[in-house]
Amino acid sequence: MKTNFKIAASLIGVLLLIATVTFLSFWTFRQIEDAAEARKHAFMVLSSGNELMSALVDAETGQRGFLLTGDEAFLEPYLTVQGSIRGQLEKLRQLSITSTAHRHLDVLEPLISEKLAYLSRNIELGRNSDMPAAIADARGSQGKQLMDSIRAEMRGFIQVEEETLGKHDAEFRSTMRHLFIVIVATSAFALLLAISFAYLSYRETQHRLKDSVHLETKHLLKIQEDMNKQLQLTNGILQVSEEKLAVTLNSIGDGVLTTDAEARVTRLNPIAEQLTGWTEAEASGRPIGEIFCIIGEETRLPATIPVMETLAKGTIQGLANHTLLISRAGSECAIADSCSPIRDRAGHVVVRCWCFVM
Repeated sequence: MKTNFKIAASLIGVLLLIATVTFLSFWTFRQIEDAAEARKHAFMVLSSGNELMSALVDAETGQRGFLLTGDEAFLEPYLTVQGSIRGQLEKLRQLSITSTAHRHLDVLEPLISEKLAYLSRNIELGRNSDMPAAIADARGSQGKQLMDSIRAEMRGFIQVEEETLGKHDAEFRSTMRHLFIVIVATSAFALLLAISFAYLSYRETQHRLKDSVHLETKHLLKIQEDMNKQLQLTNGILQVSEEKLAVTLNSIGDGVLTTDAEARVTRLNPIAEQLTGWTEAEASGRPIGEIFCIIGEETRLPATIPVMETLAKGTIQGLANHTLLISRAGSECAIADSCSPIRDRAGHVVVRCWCFVM
């Protein structure tokens, strides 16, 4: 139960981790988008400021070209600036988002107006055929001072925007560093969760396997116990059968000898012990030919033991007439014998020999 709770807690942790990683991914993407937008905006402001300064320089250059040549074509940049300068200033004001930048624009606007008014007066002098006065005015310090003031304010404006851009870049780098730390920490936490989940799963599997083995062992022990009881019961039955068989064999008036399938003696009843001169304990396991020695009464030659025929053919066999049994002590007695096979369930043969005095 405790292990299952830990596994559930690990799964919840994995789900929370996935949710956190998903949130961080979207948040990071948003931060990157914001940073890219801020850089784009800053570059637009800087580009607009540089375009405005370039237009003013072109206007001043065209005014001087006109004074030197008297060609109205040189005034085209001046006329363009005169028609668009208000719109450019308004665009810069809309693009700028800091109060410091707006203060620079507030200073720039009258300076640019004064510069354009100065250029206009100078150009009118040239148009009125008073070129010497116009050139002398152009060589004066007023125009230069106005342009220097405009450049200074524009540099201040651009510096403010560059600082704003640098601030955005610094914030973005800081965010990326924090994000990197969070990613490393999250990855480490995810690794720990994965290891923990794998370990808990392994323990749960081992616990279940142990329980399964325990149950299987109990089942096998129960089967073994039942088999032991059955064997005890069977042994009891066999002992009873053995006792009945022993009583039966011992009560028979003829000599009875039994062998196994290899013609080795397994049992002798008391009559057979008397006739052969062997006790059951001494004869047990010995070959039948060693215990049951028979010869022809007339020929005095060894007779064929019917046990061998019974084992070979599986049929009932008998002794020839006038057969003598030689006991262990050497005494002789005439016997008649019959031998029949007894088969168990496996088909093994147990041979039975009946011996009796003629």
